[in-house]
Amino acid sequence: YAETGADASLIIERIHKTNSVRLDSRNKEKMQNFYDVLLRRFTALGDAIGSSGDGGPELERSKQLNSIIQVLFKMSQDHPECAGTAWSRRLAIFHSAHAKRLRDAELVGEDDEFTSWPSTGTLFLLCALQRIFPVTDMRHSVVTPALLLLGQIISETPIRSIDDLIKGILSAGLMIEWTKEAGRIVPEANAFLAGVVRLFVMEPTSPAQSLGCASKRKEIRQLRSSLLSFEDSGDSIPKLPLGPCKLDASQVSVAILASALNLIDTLAESLKGKIDDSEPETFDKLLSTLECLKADDRNSTMPSVVSKMIARTTSTLQEFQTINRRPLQRRPQPTRSDIAVRALAPRMEDPARYNIRKDKNKTEMQATLDRTRRELKREHKAAARELRLDGAFVEAERRREKDLKDNKDRAKRHKNFAWLEEEQAGLNQQVRQGGGLLKGGGMGAAKSIAASARLGIKKGGKF
Repeated sequence: YAETGADASLIIERIHKTNSVRLDSRNKEKMQNFYDVLLRRFTALGDAIGSSGDGGPELERSKQLNSIIQVLFKMSQDHPECAGTAWSRRLAIFHSAHAKRLRDAELVGEDDEFTSWPSTGTLFLLCALQRIFPVTDMRHSVVTPALLLLGQIISETPIRSIDDLIKGILSAGLMIEWTKEAGRIVPEANAFLAGVVRLFVMEPTSPAQSLGCASKRKEIRQLRSSLLSFEDSGDSIPKLPLGPCKLDASQVSVAILASALNLIDTLAESLKGKIDDSEPETFDKLLSTLECLKADDRNSTMPSVVSKMIARTTSTLQEFQTINRRPLQRRPQPTRSDIAVRALAPRMEDPARYNIRKDKNKTEMQATLDRTRRELKREHKAAARELRLDGAFVEAERRREKDLKDNKDRAKRHKNFAWLEEEQAGLNQQVRQGGGLLKGGGMGAAKSIAASARLGIKKGGKF
C-alpha cells in the first residue's frame, strides 16, 4: 500500500503503535515476528543503498533506515527479551552465511568477481546495533557475539577488491566505535588498520591474514600510484563511498588512507591512559608501519594533505614511546583489601546471643514476637506434614486389608465356579452317550409296566 518511502515508514510506525506489547501482553509473539521482519527490511534497504544509492526523493532509503531504527529502539524498550531473541537469531544467520562464503571462496578462482565479505545492508544493521543496546557492558547477550563476529570477519575474510577493503575499514571502525568508551583493546582492528596503511608503502607486506592476498590484486597494487597522482586542491578529503562509487581512483585511495589514519587516531585517543601504560606494545605495529610510510613520503611527493595526516598520526603514536613507566607485570599489585588482615570473627551486636539478620535493628520485644511467630509457623508446617504422612499410612493400610479380603472372596468364588464347571461337564457327557451311564431306578418301573401291556386310562381322560 506504500508508494513512497515516507508511506512505508508511516505504515511501520502505525503497525507498532496499534499492536504494541504495552497495549496487550498477548502481542508478544506477533511483535517478535514483526521485529524480525524489520531487521530483514533494514538489511534489504542497506543492500539497495549499496547497489543503487539513496533512491531519490521518492524512496529516500536513508530516511527509511532512520525511521526503522527508531521503531526498533521503541520495541526493544517495550519488550527487551523479544529484541534479544530476534537479534541473536539474526546474528546466528549472519555467522552461518559468512562461514559458507569462506568455504566458497576456496573454490573460486582468483579472477572471479566473488566476495566473502558481508553485504552493505548487514554492515548497516550492525551499525544500528549500538543505537539499540549498550556497548559498554562487560558481557552482553547481543553485543558480545556481534563483536566476536566482526573480529572474525576482519581477521579471516580475504580482500579481493577495493569494495572489500572499504567494507573492512567500516568493520574496523565499528569495532573501535563499540569499544572506545569502555577502553577495550581490539587486536583485530589494530592489525587490519596496520595492514591497510602498509598497502601504501613502496614494498607492501601485510601483517593481517585477510590482507595477505590483497597485494596480488592489480587495483590494490595501484593504490600507492593513485595516491601519488592525487591533485591537492585544498578541498576537504573525500569520504569513503558506501554506495555507488562516483570518485576516481586517486580520490578513492586518498579516502581509504585518510579513513585508516583517522581510525588510528581515534583508537589511540580512546586507549590513552586506560591500558596500564602498555600503549607502546599495543601500537608498535602501527607505529612501525607509519614510520615506513613516512620514510617513503620523504623519497616521493605525496599530497600535502596526506603528508600532514601521516605526520600527525605518527607524532600521536610516538608520544606513547616516551612514557616513563615501570616494567609490565603479569599480575597487578595487591590492593589495600588484599594486604589487610582478614577478620574471621563474626561481627555481632550481642556476643552472648546470636540474632539472625531478619531481627537486626529491631527492638527486643519485636524480635521476640517475630521469633515466636516464625516458630509457630514452623510447628504448624511440621504438624501438617505429620498429618499428611499419617493419612497416607492409614490409607495404605486400609487398601492392603481390603485387598486381602477381596482376594479371599475371589478364591472362594473361583473354587465354586470350578465345581460347577465339573458337574456341567458330567451332564454334557451323559447327553452325548444317550443315557448309557444311567443305571438303577429312574425310568425302570415305567418300562416294566409298558412291557406288561397293562396300560391304564386316567379317569376322565382319553386313551
